[in-house]
Amino acid sequence: MKRLAFILPLLVILTALMIGCGKGPGADALFSEAKALQEEAKFAEATAKYESLVQQFPKSSFAAQSQFMIGFIYANELKDLDKAKVAYEAFLKNYSSSSDSGMVASARWELDNLGKDINEIKDLSLVPDVDGEADASAEGGTEQ
Repeated sequence: MKRLAFILPLLVILTALMIGCGKGPGADALFSEAKALQEEAKFAEATAKYESLVQQFPKSSFAAQSQFMIGFIYANELKDLDKAKVAYEAFLKNYSSSSDSGMVASARWELDNLGKDINEIKDLSLVPDVDGEADASAEGGTEQ
């Protein structure tokens, strides 16, 4: 009986340690790794990291931004417009109700203009700047 009293708690502790060690990096660590890879111009590796984050942590605060970045990298860096379209559509389907409105507008704009030359894009002035406002200088206005 004493032996069972010793073994049972030991098994519980070992099981807890094995479960905890098997989880791997959290969403924040994956996001940081993906951003670092992106900054190093390792775009294929960055998208793989972002995709891993979205698959493992679909409800995390980093998932929406990661899904958007997958589309952005495919469109603007890897020039794979089919994958970019799939990624942006997944972003809009899964995260548009919970994401920043500027990011949602950007995803829609990117989808509408995938593959177009910058000179072909109408309403370029409607692209939100970092403050979420349309760029008046693109319409011939002046910045103050």
